[in-house]
Amino acid sequence: MKLTFNLSTDKDDLRRFSSSDDLLFALDGFDGVELMFLGNDDKGIITPSSVVGLHMHYFPFWLDFYKGNSERVAAEFDSLDKAFLYYGGTNKDALIRRFKSDLDTAHKYEAEYVVFHVSESSAAENFTLSFEHTDAEVIDASCEILNEVFADEDGSIALLVENLWQSGFKFTCPNMTKRLLDGISYKNKGIMLDTGHLLHTNTAIKTQEEGIDYIHSMLDCHKELCTHIRGVHLNQSITGDYIERIKTSPPPLLPTYEERSMQMFMHAFKTDMHLPFTCSKVKALIERISPEYLTFEFMTSSREEHSLFLKQQLECLKN
Repeated sequence: MKLTFNLSTDKDDLRRFSSSDDLLFALDGFDGVELMFLGNDDKGIITPSSVVGLHMHYFPFWLDFYKGNSERVAAEFDSLDKAFLYYGGTNKDALIRRFKSDLDTAHKYEAEYVVFHVSESSAAENFTLSFEHTDAEVIDASCEILNEVFADEDGSIALLVENLWQSGFKFTCPNMTKRLLDGISYKNKGIMLDTGHLLHTNTAIKTQEEGIDYIHSMLDCHKELCTHIRGVHLNQSITGDYIERIKTSPPPLLPTYEERSMQMFMHAFKTDMHLPFTCSKVKALIERISPEYLTFEFMTSSREEHSLFLKQQLECLKN
């Protein structure tokens, strides 16, 4: 099993490290990072030797753009011009180019795998969790995109699909999980199971221990499909009360797309806090899954806080 932590090329992440050697120092005890590429790393902090996996670009709202539903796209972004700027083009080919560019970056960094979110949500739906598109629609369209993006790949990079809690792949319904895996033609594929995302599908969870029990119940109902879990994003946030409160009484949406986007992301951060999973049952859960890749995926405000979270998670797994 290869152990990693998440890192992006955002300037706030990179300024935590003075050099590539400094990053390697921070990686002591880890095999590398799972990278989210958000722009060039001008200082050369991140090198191929420090990268194990790469997270592909994530568009929260994309299915209507993919299908050419201009009316709904314009309503989401205030105008089609704003949408075309956001996607980098005027039709679904822009999505294909973006994801193929992610693959080019993955090859550049010699990544062993890439992660792809199979999810869809408008700004409003992110609060209400009442969705225009079904899980099956999102899964089928995602398979179409992935089959085109990976058509010319040689199989050297694994494609790992990640669960979220919006419409799409949630890892709560074995039939939908099988539909996704069967729909992807690329052979070197699997699941990146995000423990925190799975917790958000059950708002009745009050403790980490209850969360672990719930994850085991989802593994139980997936039976042999669990063999496709090749990676785990390990984190937790027990925010069911918050999710239910917002779902029942969603805030009024702000007038512009830029404001709504920030509103949506702030809500997502309150929902999905990416904290260490430190209850005593975590070690047994990871041993049951036995993934090829284990990523400590946290959101932190400083290198010191990040180091503390990594230490807490490591100690939990050792004990």
